[in-house]
Amino acid sequence: MRRRVYVIKDPEVAKLLADETRRQILNKLRHDEHSATDLAKALNRNHSSIVHHLNQLLEAELIEVTREEKVRNMVQPYYRSVSHSFHVAYSLTEALSQDPDYSAWQEEYIDSMLLALNGYGIDVPEERRGEVKALLQTCYLGQKKAYEERITNRTSVPEVSRYVARNTAHILSHIQLTKDQEYMDAVRRLSEIIGEPREDQRG
Repeated sequence: MRRRVYVIKDPEVAKLLADETRRQILNKLRHDEHSATDLAKALNRNHSSIVHHLNQLLEAELIEVTREEKVRNMVQPYYRSVSHSFHVAYSLTEALSQDPDYSAWQEEYIDSMLLALNGYGIDVPEERRGEVKALLQTCYLGQKKAYEERITNRTSVPEVSRYVARNTAHILSHIQLTKDQEYMDAVRRLSEIIGEPREDQRG
């Protein structure tokens, strides 16, 4: 049975996710099985490059071969991810901050969060962008830590959908976060800076 959440605790494995193509491959394989040929066409990438990335993901045990087909006297493997969702352990945050590729990926992620605020009618002044980015990162890491602890401490997996399980974990994480002073301070500061989204942008 596939895992619902895979917590990556090996920094070398986590670094693999810094590459956009590997992230795209994993995203495709979370939903369905694909061959290297399928992935090369879907992602508009060179076949040999896709095979290289697949071999790295296989070695890291993030994907698996589900079946093989013979095509023109050649064996064509099909792949699938070992989990529906991948989560880099919060405990790796400091170690991975020293890796330039991973740091650049995380910086880009926080930049995207800042950009996403525009969709809620929030326009952060240029002089406050650095501060808001730092606060967003504090909130992001706080949520990451709380969610990971809930997933790790789960003692059983009841017969519910992964969406129900995920949302339940999020609720428990929010309860836990109310006890995290650094997180709550960051939320309050963000609220002071960005205020409330416009009424027509909520939801």
